[in-house]
Amino acid sequence: MDFTAGHSFQEFYKRSDRNQTGADGAFITIPTVIDRNALESYFARSSFDIADRYLISAVYRRDGSSRFSEQNRWGNFPGVSVGWKMMNEDFMEDSFFSTLKLRGGWGITGQQEIGPNYGYLGIYTPALNNQVSAQFGNNFIPTLRPEEFDANLKWEETTQYNVGLDFGFFDNRLTGTVDAYYRETDDLLAQIPSAAGSNLSDQITTNVGSTTSRGIEVALNGTIIETENMNWNMNVNVTFQDREITKLTLGDDPEFSIPQGGIAGGTGNTIQLWKPGLDPSTFFVYRQVYDDNGNPIEGAYVDVNGDNQITTADRQAYKKATPDAFIGFTNNFTYKNFDLNFTFRGSFGNYVYNNVASDRGNLAVMLDAAGDYQPNAHTSVLATGFRDQQLFSDYYIRRADFVRLDNLSIGYTIPFEKVQMRLSLTGQNLFVITEYEGLDPEISGGIDNNFYPRARTYVLGLNLQF
Repeated sequence: MDFTAGHSFQEFYKRSDRNQTGADGAFITIPTVIDRNALESYFARSSFDIADRYLISAVYRRDGSSRFSEQNRWGNFPGVSVGWKMMNEDFMEDSFFSTLKLRGGWGITGQQEIGPNYGYLGIYTPALNNQVSAQFGNNFIPTLRPEEFDANLKWEETTQYNVGLDFGFFDNRLTGTVDAYYRETDDLLAQIPSAAGSNLSDQITTNVGSTTSRGIEVALNGTIIETENMNWNMNVNVTFQDREITKLTLGDDPEFSIPQGGIAGGTGNTIQLWKPGLDPSTFFVYRQVYDDNGNPIEGAYVDVNGDNQITTADRQAYKKATPDAFIGFTNNFTYKNFDLNFTFRGSFGNYVYNNVASDRGNLAVMLDAAGDYQPNAHTSVLATGFRDQQLFSDYYIRRADFVRLDNLSIGYTIPFEKVQMRLSLTGQNLFVITEYEGLDPEISGGIDNNFYPRARTYVLGLNLQF
């Protein structure tokens, strides 16, 4: 039996002091802004091992966040897991398994990481330096602007069920795990558009909707060679996943949707859509029309609803940024004093919106420049010949499957009488195999417009052990 109990308290404090120069060159002091929030937690865990066969563990958390009102401040998050060491049962005594364990679990977790720390309070923002003021004759009266808020903000909760199997063969020379999970998130903390005419900001943070995700994870680890002079260990893992928005409103409107995924080009444009039945990273685009040679026709899109005109009603949900599968492949090899390690990683079924090409891949970038010069355009204009931006064309939704050599390390150990020396060469992010023509196919969120390139790194090492 094992018991654990604890308490934690965290407070986050941020103070902003800044100054600026006004239009007339005068020095302006901006009032100090203080932003703070706190998180307090009580937690306990108990574990039981019965006859080295049956395992039971239970956990309970009670968390309080100052980001919610007193009525919704505290959340309760229980969890339980069980395991059965089948290998230790009498009927498995002559089995060809060397390890066999069945396990399962259920639990609830909470989420309170939202943008505004005071999203449940009615806050007013004062006008500063005659900005956002009301004019009466020659007088300007500073205003107090109400900010959006939801007095009923509460914890976002995720409930997860999982079942798994651990197994081993040949005295655990070959081991593996299979895990299946189902996860449901309710009362999503999300930013949604404010009601028109409400005189508030464009977005309000509130609890709205639900999502589900499910998946299967498989991992295998094998000792291929194990001798006095040579060892070779290999690991491979594969994860299949599926995500879906199941509800997005407080009512029952299945057609309600929320634009997401801001892009460069124009003002306030988005390229993704939250809608029930779709993955949260689904793109929302026009279907491009092509000529007989397979080249995109500028401004020509499929009239989906057949009304003989192209409007926003013709934009369609198309592809997603979330991968269908992830893979990992690791090898560790040693031969006498020589060692070699490498890891490949990849994802499949994911797409990227190339916003660099859609924003800059047109002749207008060069021909309509404001100054007496011609800026560079994206090279995609050589293939499309587009005169103007075609931001919402599915032409820019590109397949982003990839396999990346994450790291490779080669070393040699020289044992001297009083010191051991190891020389090594390590490389990280050595190459990527992909069809994606942009800077990198691994883009968080699926919109390629402001990505800082991953460095390719080489490290030469010398280690001495006395």
